[in-house]
Amino acid sequence: MAAHESVGRPWRLTPVQRLWLASIGLLLAACGLWAGVVRLLPAYATPQLPWWSVVPLFFAADRWPLTVNVRRGTPALGMAAAPLVIGLFYMTPIDVLAAYAIGVVLSSLLRRPLGLPQALFAIAQFVVLAGLTEIVFHAFPMATDDFRWAAWLAAASAVGVLVVGNTAAMIVFDHYDDRLRWRALSGKIGYAVGGAVASGCFGLIAVEFIHFTVSGLVVEGVLAAILLAAYRVYVAEHQERLALEFLHGAGDALGSRELESAIVQLLGRARTMFSSEMAQLTIFPSAPGEKAFRTTVRENQPDQVMDALDLAQLDDVLEAERDGVIIDKHKSAPATSEMLARRGITEAMVALLRGETRLLGALLVGGHVDSRAFDARDLQLFQTLAIQTSTTLENGRLERSIARLTELQEQLTHQAFHDSLTDLANRTLFGDRIDHALMRAARVNRSVAVLFIDVDDFKGVNDTLGHGAGDALLVGIAERLRASLRRPDTAARLGGDEFAVLLEDVADASEAEIVARRIYDNLREPFDVNGQTVNARVSIGVAVSDGDADSASILMRHADVAMYSAKAGGKDRYIVFAPGMETDIVSRHKLRADLELALAADQFVVHYQPVVDLLNGDIVALEALVRWRHPQRGLVPPVEFVPMAEESGLILPLGDFVLRTACNTLLRLQGRYPRPEPLAMAVNISARQLQQPLFVENVLTAITESGILPGSVVLELTESILLEDTAHIVKLESLRRHGIRIAVDDFGTGYSSLSYLRSLPVDTLKIAKPFVDDLGAEQGNGDFARAIVGLGAALRLNLIAEGIEQASQVSQLRELGCTLGQGFYLSHPVGVEEIEALLQGGGIDRSLLDVDGESRLEQVIPLRVHR
Repeated sequence: MAAHESVGRPWRLTPVQRLWLASIGLLLAACGLWAGVVRLLPAYATPQLPWWSVVPLFFAADRWPLTVNVRRGTPALGMAAAPLVIGLFYMTPIDVLAAYAIGVVLSSLLRRPLGLPQALFAIAQFVVLAGLTEIVFHAFPMATDDFRWAAWLAAASAVGVLVVGNTAAMIVFDHYDDRLRWRALSGKIGYAVGGAVASGCFGLIAVEFIHFTVSGLVVEGVLAAILLAAYRVYVAEHQERLALEFLHGAGDALGSRELESAIVQLLGRARTMFSSEMAQLTIFPSAPGEKAFRTTVRENQPDQVMDALDLAQLDDVLEAERDGVIIDKHKSAPATSEMLARRGITEAMVALLRGETRLLGALLVGGHVDSRAFDARDLQLFQTLAIQTSTTLENGRLERSIARLTELQEQLTHQAFHDSLTDLANRTLFGDRIDHALMRAARVNRSVAVLFIDVDDFKGVNDTLGHGAGDALLVGIAERLRASLRRPDTAARLGGDEFAVLLEDVADASEAEIVARRIYDNLREPFDVNGQTVNARVSIGVAVSDGDADSASILMRHADVAMYSAKAGGKDRYIVFAPGMETDIVSRHKLRADLELALAADQFVVHYQPVVDLLNGDIVALEALVRWRHPQRGLVPPVEFVPMAEESGLILPLGDFVLRTACNTLLRLQGRYPRPEPLAMAVNISARQLQQPLFVENVLTAITESGILPGSVVLELTESILLEDTAHIVKLESLRRHGIRIAVDDFGTGYSSLSYLRSLPVDTLKIAKPFVDDLGAEQGNGDFARAIVGLGAALRLNLIAEGIEQASQVSQLRELGCTLGQGFYLSHPVGVEEIEALLQGGGIDRSLLDVDGESRLEQVIPLRVHR
């Protein structure tokens, strides 16, 4: 049992502590009672007997108490009432007290003595009760040597005080707190009253004999001896019957089909039989490599059934030289005392369970519900129980049960260190194996490699195919990892869609990189998930040990850093850790923290780049572009923070901010600068935003709350986003039905297929900047731009040229038939004040549209920095 077994039990005074407190209180009361009143009281009648004449009676009453039940805690019948009644009539109170003290001392020398607190309490209790009986007896008005009804009433009242005092002590100390059981208590009170009445009657008969003829005491003594002998024979047979019933019940309990429930029933019966605080059975291992198992039953506490133990915890074999023994915390060797202290008890009976060829276990019963200590009768019954338990257990069922429990323990251990879904090692086991691999590698001057593997965009599988398909994909990945490794290597699942691999005995990073490539290629093969083909892409980080300073935590951190570098580099790749990567990761984490702070502090602003009619310079639309007004760096362009916002999920609140700000700005501009065709507003949408289940509802809410018409809003998405998931098309069609327009941003850099364009809910194509650049290049022929314009015309889609930086590009676009464009040549993204200035002036400077040839970037409206 662990050292902390007794922790958590509610604090209360133990029986021994209650005895000490009560004994001290009673002794103080007795001193005052006897010194002030009792010692002055005379003997009632003559002849006055010497104190030693009743010593044998007090001795017999204490030495051979009469009981009617074998269970500990049942009170002895109050036979001390007989000599006390004799003393009331024919002795002084001091003589009675002296006779009692000598008789009890002589009795204790011939039996197992009580503990000090029990003995002190018994003496203090009798001294107080004897004093009270003397006071009550002498309080009755009666003449000396008067043996009429008043004397008998006085004697009966004195015996009543004795009965009440003993009963009160029994209630307080044998049934303290929640142990009070009225049915059992009423039986005990009946035994106590019956014994006191019978003993008192014998005392009164003796008083009459002494008054009329002392020789009659011989007849009464013989009669009392005969009745006592007969009663003790009856009690012995009754005790034997109850013991046999207990042992029979214990045998029935052990005969249960389930070993665990059998042991719990056995221990519960033993704890009740011996009125103990706890009962415990420890089963020793039957073969090397097995564990020991311990079951503990305590009063008012949950049972602890078959707890597995190491051999070092088998502290209940300390009394191995005995088959059964009573041990006391204060009288035993230090090791035994510590064993009892760990269980929170001061006394116990312990026996070894011996089989024919080995020790089967140990049985222990300890602690006291009442104030009595274990005695020889308890020990004899306990030893018999231990022998019966050994015989019942050693029938082959014990070995089978222990083997089953050992197997169960191994299964639990396996589950504690392996992933339940894939049966790969978990993070705890993986870290432990890295530490051991590093120690082995150091001895042979080799290296250890760790690979971190993260499934790219795994959430999309769960969202589209369901979590069952996601789990099936993870199981498939685990199987391919096992197939990719050598026998000494370890594959692990760290949680979610993160896996790891430990490569032992590698020469250098190149060898680890070969394995990483093999794993990468194996995982790129399509998976069959519930009848559907799924392509998994992974980012892999590789870290290789390079010295004695390496540890599991360092290697795992390096592999993690490399994996995040692979993610940041575009995913679907593997990267070997190199010094300096950690700095990049730290910078990325700092950037994320700064982004969170910027959102909370309203550091983001929206700028607007005009979409210009290339024929007359009118501004037909604005594209909303977010900027970060950093307190130290000034305006930060999107390319520096949008990727991190996408990766971290911060793009969701940021995108909502841009959409709402753009809609509110558009409402103000449309009101101040009305025109036949209302000014439009284009807002970029990320893949992360489009994946949100309530994307359509959020967009419509923002537009409705701003008060603008849905037809004034254009949502811009890239080709890759549009083709990523068919669910996206459904959402975009829903938005178009409400009047919102959809534009394909950077068209021409992706699939650019006529077939997919015809199936997409698209209104506008934005010609990507590389194809517009080709128009202004010396050797460029503009074939791609010409093809896109033709494609747009065939599909009746609007066209907008992006990235215009030269006047020659304006003229060529007009020649191709593209009449809308935007770019630095026409205007940088600017604040809303600059946009208002342009709108108030009727658009951009017309001269920008009339000049051919040379670049006119110097004429672009400068970007005003907001502070």
